Amino acid sequence: MPQLPFSRAALCAAVASLALVAPAAAETADTAISVSPRTQIAAPASSPVTFPGVTRVREGEALPRGWVVVSREVKITRGGEVAYPAFRMTCPTGRTWRSGTSGGDIVASVLDRSARAQKRSVLVMATFATSEVPVGDAATGTVYALCR
Repeated sequence: MPQLPFSRAALCAAVASLALVAPAAAETADTAISVSPRTQIAAPASSPVTFPGVTRVREGEALPRGWVVVSREVKITRGGEVAYPAFRMTCPTGRTWRSGTSGGDIVASVLDRSARAQKRSVLVMATFATSEVPVGDAATGTVYALCR
């Protein structure tokens, strides 16, 4: 039987070091973000959620005449470095933004708060609880805007 140029201990050490490198490489993967195109729900369809500060719109109840819900699906697959998307929630022509909320793992924050009254669109950042989503897993949810 031919003699190998390295010992069994060296071979075991090399294999063990490769096993340690693979998880480290997985942790440094990029964060992948996808945001769907906007969809609209108008009266008399049912509201998908209850909007904070608006008593006339409740989850499961018909939207009042003239109200529109705009939504976007968000998926963030966590990589080694956390990243969050920022995007516009735009109301249909002739409507203005009244309230917003989110569902699922995603939490939405309005970034341009200073002049959001009577605006057709607002800039929103979608985030998630990093303590609940490990590297490699995805946080998914929906961001909603209420327009009138």
